[in-house]
Amino acid sequence: MLTRTILAMLAVGAGMAQAPANPALLLISIDGMMPETVLKADQHGLKIPNLRTLLRDGAYATGVRGVMPTVTYPSHTTLLTGVWPVKHHIYSNITFDPLDKNLQGWYWYSEDIAVPTLWEAVSKSGKLVGSVSWPVAVGAKGVSYNVPEYWRGKATADDLKLLRALSTTGLMEEIARTAGPYVNDLDAAYEGDAARTRYAAFILREKKVQFMTVHLAALDHMQHGSGPFSAESKEAIERIDAHVGELQAAARSHFPNVITCIVSDHGFSRTDHSLNLSTAFVKEELITLDPSSKTRKVVDWKAMPKNDGGSAMIMLKDDRDEATRAKVEKLLRALAANPANGIAAVLDRKQIAALGGSPQAAFWVDMKPGFAVSATEGPMLKQTKIGGAHGYAPTHPELLASFFISGPGIHKGLNLGEIDMRSIAPTIAQYFSAKLPAADLKPLQVFDNKR
Repeated sequence: MLTRTILAMLAVGAGMAQAPANPALLLISIDGMMPETVLKADQHGLKIPNLRTLLRDGAYATGVRGVMPTVTYPSHTTLLTGVWPVKHHIYSNITFDPLDKNLQGWYWYSEDIAVPTLWEAVSKSGKLVGSVSWPVAVGAKGVSYNVPEYWRGKATADDLKLLRALSTTGLMEEIARTAGPYVNDLDAAYEGDAARTRYAAFILREKKVQFMTVHLAALDHMQHGSGPFSAESKEAIERIDAHVGELQAAARSHFPNVITCIVSDHGFSRTDHSLNLSTAFVKEELITLDPSSKTRKVVDWKAMPKNDGGSAMIMLKDDRDEATRAKVEKLLRALAANPANGIAAVLDRKQIAALGGSPQAAFWVDMKPGFAVSATEGPMLKQTKIGGAHGYAPTHPELLASFFISGPGIHKGLNLGEIDMRSIAPTIAQYFSAKLPAADLKPLQVFDNKR
């Protein structure tokens, strides 16, 4: 008895207090939510009572500095691993595919994640794990009830058949009997979030999972179309706020003391111009197009931009080709020298490494807010309708992501300031007394009994 008492005292003294007897945590990602959406809700005229309650009753960050590039799939993987893309190997949303052999395939498959995830760590600690529509979740280890994010066609019946096959066997059919059909149409943003919420709520109520990850995407969709804080974007976040309440109620049906953690993957920039880097690369004979094709089909290449909205990683076909490397650098420096092109910076490999970006990139073109990179037909530089983009370097303040956490044992009203996205996964792992040794940073000090 004395030995156990001494060990317990040592654990507390080292900041390692034991997890709650029956821990449960609901992790909700609101794609594209800027911190000021909640922190300045009154200023934007937003009716978001559930998110405001989380802010009032828990701890929060004024901003979360994300990953390079600030897009959905690398960010969500960092949220689950505590490391940058250079370590977890999910470098973008869409895989680099210069000849389009993969038909615009995304990084859907969890086997590509090079380090352990929270799903695995929490499962190994003896807790039940569920997930709905989380990126890079196909085949995810440790997830007992999994409906991953995946599509191949355009909202077809066969697409849903494929998703049912990739989900936990029989799960979608079981949920559909009471929650209705799943919605996998990316353009049906509101309906999609409602379906994700119904399916996640079913898993929370019926399967009694203790760690649940849910990805809600309508806000991102609306901000791309009309910019941040547009009427459509405001409607999206107000609908999502209601979904947060539904998910919390479902989680509390079995775990009254559940912790709710709200995150986002990136912020957003309003855009009204686009730059087509591919046009310049074609002109310089770095990309060769099929002259008989009307769709800019690539038949060969020496160097090519991989677009990510607000930035582009520049890839070399042969990394040893120093002549092409020099030609590309000269081209990029010339483009950046013209302020009209909207280029904020051309990053070299050393600068890319400092931000944890892909080691495969020879250069990285980061755009100024207001400008996005594109591959659409037309002139290299053009004015566009007002919309929104992300994917810029994480150094832009507009791209800061969100973090709010509330529940029993969380410091009430704690302002964490600006934090690093890599600190979120170890914080959740600590709550579950789970091991996440690959994580780069220490847990955030948000728990009353873990300071």
